[in-house]
Amino acid sequence: MSEVLIPVGIDVSKATLHVAVLRSEHAKPCYQSFENTEVGFAALQAWLIELGANRVHACLEATSIYGHGVALALHQQGHRVSIVNPVRIHGYAKSQLKRTKADRPDATLIAEFCRDLKPSAWQPSSAEVKDLQDYTRRLDALTHMLTQEKNRLGISTALLKPDIEAHIAFLEAQVKALKKLLKTHIQAHDPLKAQSDLLVSIVGIGPDTAARLLAEIGDIKAFRSARQLAAYAGLTPQEHTSGTSVQGKTRLCKIGNARLRKALFFPALAFLRCAQELQPWRDRLVAAGKTKMAVLGAAMHKLIRIVYGVLSSGLKYDPDKLLPPKAAAATT
Repeated sequence: MSEVLIPVGIDVSKATLHVAVLRSEHAKPCYQSFENTEVGFAALQAWLIELGANRVHACLEATSIYGHGVALALHQQGHRVSIVNPVRIHGYAKSQLKRTKADRPDATLIAEFCRDLKPSAWQPSSAEVKDLQDYTRRLDALTHMLTQEKNRLGISTALLKPDIEAHIAFLEAQVKALKKLLKTHIQAHDPLKAQSDLLVSIVGIGPDTAARLLAEIGDIKAFRSARQLAAYAGLTPQEHTSGTSVQGKTRLCKIGNARLRKALFFPALAFLRCAQELQPWRDRLVAAGKTKMAVLGAAMHKLIRIVYGVLSSGLKYDPDKLLPPKAAAATT
């Protein structure tokens, strides 16, 4: 007989953890807030023990980096932890006819989702993937600062230009050094190197993008299908309709890992422009009246599915698989 775990919902923000515990189906939820710090994690564990919740199933949304600390702390304390795509929780709320404040589920709703649907357990990334994630996110931050300084340089006074130019030179050196460190890190770990080689076989994906994808995806085995990975990235199409009175356009849901979506934006542009095997598919979308942004969104969705395919199969990208049967036969 499987152990009964007490459902816990955690609504995460940068500074605070709002926590709801469902000790029984009919009892009123226990609710408490904690600092999103190591001290707060310890206080949360002490509170759970005080409630008699020695083993819990804690759920939180996969919306930002701010939930990683508490997820890791609970996992290390022996609890089951699930980091869930917000799309699933929003869908659950709609199915239960529950409205959420500002479209953001509260801790009690997350706990109820955890109790009713029992999502799969989360496993922390390996040390080499966690380091890769730290490197790529730091590289993104430095690149953003570099862009800001270059923009300031064009509108700054003559008095400030030398200072800004010096800062630009410093940031450029930091970016160069971090890219070198990133490359060395991937080369030093055979699994990362093998996966990077698979990803760069895809049209539009270079080493920098491959590193970002590996950092944000983590273990590809955590995703049971390409659709699940697309949902994690917020790249699944979502229709905006309501009966016959509201007929909206189909758009990407954009609820998911924004860093993963950002990493695919420019590769998708290159994919559309350079991958000849994609042209029949793109032409069909254009003929159907799709806008340029809709076609780009569809290309990002197709690209993430290809990423899943090469990583899960261990095989390099095969362009013939995107060609119509007759065209593919002509290339062989």
